[in-house]
Parts: sequence; structure tokens; C-alpha cells
Amino acid sequence: MSTLSLYQVSIVPFITELKVLSKLLQKGLDHFNGDESTLLKSCLIEDMRPLPYQVQRISDTAKGCAVRVGKVESVAMADDETSFAELQERIAKTIKFLEDVDPKCMDGMEDKEVIMATRRGDNKFTGLSYVNTFAIPNFYFHMCMVYALLRKEGVPVGKLDYLGQT
Repeated sequence: MSTLSLYQVSIVPFITELKVLSKLLQKGLDHFNGDESTLLKSCLIEDMRPLPYQVQRISDTAKGCAVRVGKVESVAMADDETSFAELQERIAKTIKFLEDVDPKCMDGMEDKEVIMATRRGDNKFTGLSYVNTFAIPNFYFHMCMVYALLRKEGVPVGKLDYLGQT
């Protein structure tokens, strides 16, 4: 019986989905004929952060998984993107960062402690619980928010676009 590594269930699909994210954003930009202003400020409700924030969290979650579980050196990204070109650049940098991660760096990390420092204090996980209960759900939460924002603004994307099958 073959077993999947933490790398295979996190980093590999994160790379795939970041490429999908890039295509989704391009479809949004194309829909508005290059006028990105509507999408950049889009949110579902007034207390929600707008689309750039969602992309930044997708990027940070993917990078954070490699850093916290794989113990790779992080690459700082400033969360200051204000255009689709800058968001696309961030996505490309994140993909490159993840593609450079050694697939074996997460081997044996399933039961090792992972600490995620937040403003509210440290959250402690094992490598496996961090991947399964934080990194993957958080990544896809923000992916769903991008998809929902695009749909809200009338961008013609559907399930197959979200699944990367178009």
C-alpha cells in the first residue's frame, strides 16, 4: 500500500490551485476589459476584506505550510498589491517558491510540533494536524472567496473553471 506524504497532499495541490487562481483572475480582468477597479475592491459584505487580501492569504497559507512543516526558509511578501499585475506577480512568486521546495522536506514531520504565531498567541499543531486542519482548509476558504467575488461581480466562471478543467 502506497502512502501519501504531507508534501503530496499540500504543496502539490497548492501549486496546481495557484495556477487556477491565476487563470481565474485573468478571466475576471478580461470580463471587465482590463478595468480592474471593481474587482480590486470587491467584497461580499462590508466587513469582509477585498479580493487582494484573499489572494494574499492564499499565497501566505501555501508558503506558510512549506515554512512551518517543511522548515524551508520563507520569502517575505509585503501584502501591498494594488493591481492585478501585482497579484499575478505574487502568485507567480509563490508558485516558484513552492516549486523549489524539496519534496522530502516534510517527510517524518507528521508528529512533529508546528507552532503558528498569531496576534492572539501561539497555535500548536502536529505537522499532520497543521496541514489537515489549518493549511488546506484555510487555503481553500480563500480560494472559494476569490471565486465567489468573481461570480458576485458577474465574471462568467463556473465549477469547471474553479476545478481548473477549462
